[in-house]
Amino acid sequence: MQYLLLNSEKELSTQEILNHVWKNDPDTNSEVVWLYICYLKQKLVSIQSNVQILGEKDGNFKLTK
Repeated sequence: MQYLLLNSEKELSTQEILNHVWKNDPDTNSEVVWLYICYLKQKLVSIQSNVQILGEKDGNFKLTK
C-alpha cells in the first residue's frame, strides 16, 4: 500500500510493483501481486475508504480518490 501511496500520481505495472515490493524474490510472480491488490481493495471497501485501487489482473494499477 505504501508504494501505491508514494506513486499515487501514476499507474504502476504489475512488474513495477513486483520488483519494488518483493525485490525480485524468485518465489513470487504476478499472481502474488494480484492477490495482494485484491486484499487491499477489499480492505479499503471494508473501512469505507474514499480511496480505491483501479486496475485489472496483469495490468496497471492506480490509487485514486
